[in-house]
Amino acid sequence: METLDAPSKPKRAGEGGFSMNSFSIATIDSMGVRLGLAAAALAAVLFGHAGLLPAASAPTPVAIAYPSPSPRVAPLWLAQDLDFFGKYGLRADAVLVRNNQMLTAGYAAGDINMAYTGGTTVLGVTAAGAEAKMVVGFVSRGHGFLTVKPELRKPADLAGKRFGVQSIGGTLWMYAMLTLEELGLDASRDRIQFIVVGNQTVMIRSLETGIVDAAVLTTRTFTLDLKKKGFNVMAEVFPPMAATGIVARKDYLEKNPAIVEGALKALIEAEYYMLAPSGKAQTVKTIMNRLKLSDPSLAEEGYADVVKEFERKPYPSLDGLKNMQRLLAMQNPKLAQINPANLIDSSILRKLENEGFFTQLQKRYKE
Repeated sequence: METLDAPSKPKRAGEGGFSMNSFSIATIDSMGVRLGLAAAALAAVLFGHAGLLPAASAPTPVAIAYPSPSPRVAPLWLAQDLDFFGKYGLRADAVLVRNNQMLTAGYAAGDINMAYTGGTTVLGVTAAGAEAKMVVGFVSRGHGFLTVKPELRKPADLAGKRFGVQSIGGTLWMYAMLTLEELGLDASRDRIQFIVVGNQTVMIRSLETGIVDAAVLTTRTFTLDLKKKGFNVMAEVFPPMAATGIVARKDYLEKNPAIVEGALKALIEAEYYMLAPSGKAQTVKTIMNRLKLSDPSLAEEGYADVVKEFERKPYPSLDGLKNMQRLLAMQNPKLAQINPANLIDSSILRKLENEGFFTQLQKRYKE
C-alpha cells in the first residue's frame, strides 16, 4: 500500500506558471559583511536553531546555499517550486553563494548550516578548522566538457593558454585539473594559466569575449550554443568525484536532525520526481526558468545529462571524495592528513532506506 502523499498544492505547468517571485532566493556576493547578515530575513533563517519540526501551519525555515546554478540544481529548485519542502514541514530559502571559497568561509564562520554542493566544500570546511559532513551524494562521477576556442584543435594547442575556473581549488578547477591529467598535460610544465572568472554562466561569456581560451563545463546546456558559434568540445571526462550532494555543519546536524531529515526527504523526492518520465516536462520548464533560457533544447540537453548522472540511492561516494582530496592537497597539504571517511555521515540515508522511503518513492515515481 502506498504511503507517500503528493506534495501539498504544487505549482505545475499551466497553473499560473512560474515567476521569479514564486520562490525565495537570495544571493550572497560580497565578503564585506558576514554572509548570514545579508538581510534581516535571511539572517533569521541562517541563525535559526529550532530543534523540532513544528506543526504544518508554521513550517520551519531552513536556508540551503549553493555555489553554481546549473541543471544539477534542479532537485533543489523543484523542491521549492512544487513545495516538497512544505510537505515535510519546512520553508526553504535557496542562497546563491558566488563560489566555493565563499561557501567554505560561510560554513567556517557559522553563517551557513547546509548547502547543495559537493566534496570540495566539505574538504575546504575541514581544512578551515570547522566540522562538516556530507550527508547525501547525488552525483558520484563527474561529467565535464572541455570547451575551447575554435582555433584550438588538439591537446597540445592548450599549452600557454588561459583556463577559466570559478575559483582556485573549487569544483570547476578540479574538473580542469583532471581533464589536463587525462590529456597528458601539466598546468605548470605546459604554462597553462587559470583565470578566476565566475560560475558557468559567466564562463560562457568569458569564452565568447576571449577572456579565457578554454573551460570545462558540466552540462551540454552550456556547450550547445557555444558549438553553434564555432567553439569545440575537445574532450568529455567522467572522473570519480563527490560532485553534487548535501553538506551540513556537524553541530547543526547533531542539534537539528529532524530538520536535516526533512530537507533530505524533500530533495530526494524532488530527485525521483525529476528522474521519472512524468516529471520531465516540468523539470525542463524549471531549468529554463531558473537559468533564464529561451531555447528549450538547451534545457532538454541539461535534463538528459542529469538523468544519467544522479544516483537513485544517493549515498556519498568515498572514492570520489578521495579523488578530490588528492587534488586539493596540492593547494593545501593539510588535507592529505584528513581521513575522508570521517567527512561522510550516511546515518539519515540508512534510516530512510530501512524505513522503506526509497521503495515508496520508486512506486510513486515509476521510471
